[in-house]
Amino acid sequence: MSTVNEIVHAAMGLGRSERTAIAMMMLDSLPDDAEEPEDILAEALRRDAEMEAGLVKPLSYEEFMARIQRPGQAA
Repeated sequence: MSTVNEIVHAAMGLGRSERTAIAMMMLDSLPDDAEEPEDILAEALRRDAEMEAGLVKPLSYEEFMARIQRPGQAA
């Protein structure tokens, strides 16, 4: 199993308690600072300032959905 879809497909075949255990392990593997509300707000404000300054082009909903369905494509 080398792709995310294969892993998710295999995990979905497990029982609820096994899927819960996997979900908890994956969440625990994320950096602690990723969950701090202050850090999330600071990042959102930084990105908003970049958009307001014209430094980046925001994506439409359709563009965003297309990109997350085809990971690995250049922006």
